[in-house]
Amino acid sequence: MRELFKLNHYFVRYKWSIILGTLFLTVSNMFLVWIPVLIRQSMDAVEELRATGEHHYDTVFDAIFSPEAGVVLAEYSVYLIGAVLIYGVLLFLTRQTLIVTSRKIEYDIRNNIFTHLQKLPQSYFSRTNSGDIYVRATEDVMRVREYFGPGFMYTINTITRAGIIITIMILVNPELTFWALLPLPFLSVMAYWVSGFIHDRSNEIQEQYARLAGRAQEAFSSIRLIKAYVRETYESKRFEAESEQYRQSKLKLDVIESLFHPLLSLFIGFSVVLVIWQGGMMVIEGMATVGNLAEFIIYVTFLTWPVASLGYTLNLLQRSAASQKRIAMLMNEPEQISDGDGSDHAISHIRGDIEFHNVSFKYPDTAEYVLENINMRIPNGKTVGIVGRTGSGKTTLVQLIPRLFDPDKGEVRIDGNDIKKIPLLILRKNIGYVPQETFLFSDTVGENIAFGKESAGTDEIETAAEKAQVLDNIMEFDKKFDTVLGERGITLSGGQKQRTAIARALIRKPSILILDDSLSAVDTKTEDKINDYLRAETGRTTLIVSHRISSINNADHIYVLDEGKIIEQGTHQDLLKDGGYYASMYKKQLIEKELAEI
Repeated sequence: MRELFKLNHYFVRYKWSIILGTLFLTVSNMFLVWIPVLIRQSMDAVEELRATGEHHYDTVFDAIFSPEAGVVLAEYSVYLIGAVLIYGVLLFLTRQTLIVTSRKIEYDIRNNIFTHLQKLPQSYFSRTNSGDIYVRATEDVMRVREYFGPGFMYTINTITRAGIIITIMILVNPELTFWALLPLPFLSVMAYWVSGFIHDRSNEIQEQYARLAGRAQEAFSSIRLIKAYVRETYESKRFEAESEQYRQSKLKLDVIESLFHPLLSLFIGFSVVLVIWQGGMMVIEGMATVGNLAEFIIYVTFLTWPVASLGYTLNLLQRSAASQKRIAMLMNEPEQISDGDGSDHAISHIRGDIEFHNVSFKYPDTAEYVLENINMRIPNGKTVGIVGRTGSGKTTLVQLIPRLFDPDKGEVRIDGNDIKKIPLLILRKNIGYVPQETFLFSDTVGENIAFGKESAGTDEIETAAEKAQVLDNIMEFDKKFDTVLGERGITLSGGQKQRTAIARALIRKPSILILDDSLSAVDTKTEDKINDYLRAETGRTTLIVSHRISSINNADHIYVLDEGKIIEQGTHQDLLKDGGYYASMYKKQLIEKELAEI
């Protein structure tokens, strides 16, 4: 529950709506509790008419249906209808303020989570299940909203309604009030016990739901692989196992909830029975009127919801607390990579002169360095190739430039500035990065290319596609640039996806272009055309990471990595003359190419 109190600053932001809604709710309860008073007064008036009137009536019913009583009842009926109408209007206004405000707070929380997620380092997403992130940003936020909406509204409703009703009951008849409220403390104890159980089960259920969502997300994102390996039955059984565990956890909670509500009705029934029993005796003894008896029975029924909502609200708050704890864990994750106090906001553009100075890096929670003592300088406007076997550290090296990670030792400098001094927005806006794993959105081809630049025009999109050698393919589609891609670009071939991603980077006209093995699915002829364009463009620093030497043999300078260290460097011809690791890779790839042609 302590975690929920940390969210109270949202109440301050919408304080006037909260205050107004609370006022509406309090006044509405005043009109609600006036209804039993009017009923008591009308019944007592009829009873008095029977006892003291000019005409003699044998029973109360004879008096009620008399002309004299009709006038009295008509008058009180007008008051009752007025009270009910005002109560209904005020209740509507209550929900329009308190519940609508809770939706606004939900909107704020969800946006804050999404903004924070975008700032978290790559390491967080590497160690956290995507299904768990999804549940925290959706299901958990919905449950936290209930603290601000129904939870707050029902709490205020319980306090005001119960407070007003019990006060009136004591003023009218203290003894009858005692009997009417006698079962309620036992109900409160039961509600307290149930809330503790619900809190534990809610935590367990949310965690299991996250695993279930993660399993579904993983299965559908790899559906082609599942079909190709005929693993549908296997995946169905895995999902069924997670679903069964979720069902069992949910049923444990449902059993308690199904017991709570009948017990609630039982305690309220006891209250009604006690009121009728003791009230009836008081009416016989002349200590209370029939109107008092009717009034107290209605009061007990009016107390049913506040008491019922006590258990419901405790249940709701426990669930909200469990969800907020999960959200707090996410929001407490440090951003790690952000603009610090040393950022120089006078920097508004970068040219592209890159230098690695004694750089070493290891991933969080690992002991071994992926990169060790890297020193290299890439002059502005030059093209550099980075080659090495799988796991040599090539991708990690280029990911340090846009600060997807920060080095543990040494500095990465751009234009002579430590990149930690360059505002993150400026740094990344001037870098076009095409990662190994091509990701395309479930949108049109044009929108995927335009993603690289805000407000990109049609001509810019077509030019970028032409430079990436994907324009001809797009123009063959029926809807051309308006062709909608499937999830992750499933409707395109591997080479088309890579070239579309390259176009997305080129449309930015970046000062630094990083191609991280992003030509691996492109044929040699198309690869040469793309490289020809890249060489023709001046003023841009280009880094090409590849395991294929054909992709980087025309680079101005080539670095060879092995086990996180630079073992060779130079031009293509110089490295071949040296007869080292690079030359060995080149000869091996030539043989593989000749064998493939045969």
